[in-house]
Amino acid sequence: MDFEGKNVLVTGAGARGGIGAATAHAFARGGASVVITGRNAERGAEVVDDITADGGKARFVLADLSDLADVERLAKEAGDIDVLVNNAASYRASIKPALDQDLDAIAESWDTNVRATFALSTRLVRGMIGRRGGSIINISSIAAAIAMPNMATYGAQKAAVEAFTRSWAAEWGRHGIRVNAVAPGNVTSDNVVEFIGADQFSSWSEVNPLKRNATPEELAEVIAFVASDRASFVTGQVIVADGGRLAV
Repeated sequence: MDFEGKNVLVTGAGARGGIGAATAHAFARGGASVVITGRNAERGAEVVDDITADGGKARFVLADLSDLADVERLAKEAGDIDVLVNNAASYRASIKPALDQDLDAIAESWDTNVRATFALSTRLVRGMIGRRGGSIINISSIAAAIAMPNMATYGAQKAAVEAFTRSWAAEWGRHGIRVNAVAPGNVTSDNVVEFIGADQFSSWSEVNPLKRNATPEELAEVIAFVASDRASFVTGQVIVADGGRLAV
């Protein structure tokens, strides 16, 4: 896919082994100049080194998206962005039984998953409007669509992201801006596997017709396609990549 001359921002891409880093690689291979963000400068530098060693162009901006001031700073430091991938997500305090959740503890996940997505998108879309084009990809989850134990808060946050997607597509389409969401099923990203536990996560491969979990690279290809000119008439959609989980 051709992203030559495009500037791409991928949030939550500052660590190897996740959807964000794989997505940054996919855009860089297509010729884009990629800005990646994360909370750890050392790990972010590793992802940049990987991309540049492969001939790509990338830079890292340290940012905590639960901090609105950091979101505002990121929007300024990123500059003109043609493709925004809202991938950063917080879930460690919010994926648990609802009665065990603490409102103060889960505030950070609401700020990261919902407020940052809104703030960053509405800041950067102004430049896209001025240039008469752009693409925003919001990373959702099948947790927004189906009943899953312990996922009420995270599912609600991703449902909000999908509502943003549809409304923004309707609002900004006349400016040549497409807004879509990609909703993964189970993906073997390093952080998620570590959080869930390798044995339990492996067992989840049985819940979809393909009988396996996805790799971050597989999701990255879907995200890049939806952002590309090959999907130029696709907007306001939630693209599900779950191995058929929602179909059964």
